[in-house]
Amino acid sequence: MKKILILFILISFCGGNSEKPVESTSLDEGSTASSTSTSTTIQESDTPFNTYWRDNKLKSYPQLTEEEIQISNTINQDKISYLILADGTECTKRVGGTLTSARIDENYPLYAEATDYWNFILLESYTCDDEKRPGRLYGEIFFQADKWWTYVEINSDEIDIDSEWDVADLYVWKFATRTAIADDTFSGNYACKADADYIEQAYEKKELDNYYFYRDKEIDYLTPNTLEEHEESIVLLEKAQKYYTSALAVRLGYNFGDVEHLDPDNSYIDAVLYGLIVNTEDNLASKYAMRDSIIENGPFETNADVTAWWDSNSKYSAVNWRKTDEAVEFDQGKVEPFEGVGNHIVNPDDLPNPDWVVSDEYPRNILRSKCNN
Repeated sequence: MKKILILFILISFCGGNSEKPVESTSLDEGSTASSTSTSTTIQESDTPFNTYWRDNKLKSYPQLTEEEIQISNTINQDKISYLILADGTECTKRVGGTLTSARIDENYPLYAEATDYWNFILLESYTCDDEKRPGRLYGEIFFQADKWWTYVEINSDEIDIDSEWDVADLYVWKFATRTAIADDTFSGNYACKADADYIEQAYEKKELDNYYFYRDKEIDYLTPNTLEEHEESIVLLEKAQKYYTSALAVRLGYNFGDVEHLDPDNSYIDAVLYGLIVNTEDNLASKYAMRDSIIENGPFETNADVTAWWDSNSKYSAVNWRKTDEAVEFDQGKVEPFEGVGNHIVNPDDLPNPDWVVSDEYPRNILRSKCNN
């Protein structure tokens, strides 16, 4: 069968060490596997260690069946944007920046038939939020024995390497090992569900930030906010804006995207994210304007002064903040159900529970229901 040899030269500098892997992936003609998942260094300095690694450190696993290869290649045609490992680690697809390489402790199973390169050196594919380990995944996702697998980076001191080797001298000095992906990751309309879950997670992070900030904070509603309190509210909104910017990159599949690149007219998911982003932008604009006024004219002395400011700056009013019906519906779906209190005096026990966002009843993964199967 005809083979296609793809060479890809990648230079990366990371942590004071330079990595210069040259990708050499042999694919069967017509294969759907990506050409950017495996790499091998031709640097002479790594060859002795690669030989040692191959002869002493590789684990043995069964080869993938033809069906498993086909399933794996289908998934890798359009990599999922956001996934969760079986241990709960959350990872997002790399959508820009310099990629690093890692040495895994087995022969990469998707290209197990290749013998003309070191097929245990892979390119970075995902970044992870993992406090226990370095946060990267390597190589393409693959399916074996009814489970989905990938390779997660581990610390070099977790691997038993003979003392004669100094990994700091290697061009490829990161290491990774096989790890399972959460079982339900690739069910139904998995690509849409991954985006929806990530967007919802961004919203929940914002809610949790507000909850923990205000949980033990006493607020005097009879007096206007001080400049310090105003700055605190701005910090919270700016953090929310960063969460939504990250969700935008995941949804679009690339960094430096703009909210206008979404398609809110034809996608419920896009409409929710669009609404969350623009509403936060307009909220921040009003906060910035009021902060500038406080800095220039001094703090408000009474709530009547605050009202007068809003009357003179009505363009910043919340009624003019941009929103979408979908984002409003999504937000309402996350709020604790209650009948409302109106303008009359009620028992405090009838008010919404401030701990709702951290309770077991708080609705999660509701946005994914808008993904059509």
